[in-house]
Amino acid sequence: MADKYKKDISIEVLVGLFMFVILIALGVFTIVLSQQNFFQKKYPVTVLFEQVGGLREGDQVFLRGTKVGVIKSTYINGNRVVVHTDLEVPVQFREGYKVEVMASSMLGGKMLKIYEGPLDAEPLPPNTPIIGAQPIDILEELGIAVAGIKDMTQDVAAGQGTLGKLINDDSMYDQLQSMLGNLHEVSDRLVNGEGTVGKLLSEDDTLYQDLQGSLANIRSMTEKINSGQGTLGKLVEDDQIYTEAQKLLEELRAAIDDMRETSPVTTFSTVFFGAF
Repeated sequence: MADKYKKDISIEVLVGLFMFVILIALGVFTIVLSQQNFFQKKYPVTVLFEQVGGLREGDQVFLRGTKVGVIKSTYINGNRVVVHTDLEVPVQFREGYKVEVMASSMLGGKMLKIYEGPLDAEPLPPNTPIIGAQPIDILEELGIAVAGIKDMTQDVAAGQGTLGKLINDDSMYDQLQSMLGNLHEVSDRLVNGEGTVGKLLSEDDTLYQDLQGSLANIRSMTEKINSGQGTLGKLVEDDQIYTEAQKLLEELRAAIDDMRETSPVTTFSTVFFGAF
């Protein structure tokens, strides 16, 4: 009887030890799969959002494209959503920082992305609240885009706008056809060498030769002017003529000034002696 009792106790002890080992193994696997190091120093950061777009506890936190922590908890406090994070590295936020909730994949899930701010910006004072950016709801934005496309197609179907008129209004088609006909006529005239542009584009290079000759004459005239030849060239290049012209203008200005000074005296004398 005693041997049987001892045997039952030993079986229970073995079962207990086995369950204990299983629990330890589950704990180790949980730590490994969660990719969390419970013995590493944590740097808590609190971020305030208006809404977090589905961010929840356990989601990952990224800095410069690298995972640096996880979301510890989220809860509502007044008109704000408070997000507590545990980071593996310290983060120095600077002016121009940005913290935003983003989709971790096309299949769903969220993550927190941190940008500390420009390197040359001023660091934030201690205990400054970190405000998160408004997350973008992809489904909501897609719904708005679809609604816009729907409104546009309805306007086109109703003949509103330029595209709608092109599709539904026959007069626009007639005007376009007439314009194309005019363009065809103009192109035919150009090909036949009619008009100034047509002559420039035609194989007859008479107009081109005349234009080239005119340009050559203009070039010759400018060269003569630059070399001081002719009256205009001397006016441009000869400093003596400029000096004489300036002297003449000064003498003319002095004569005008003298006339202004003597005119009142002459006028007074004429009036005074004319009275007698």
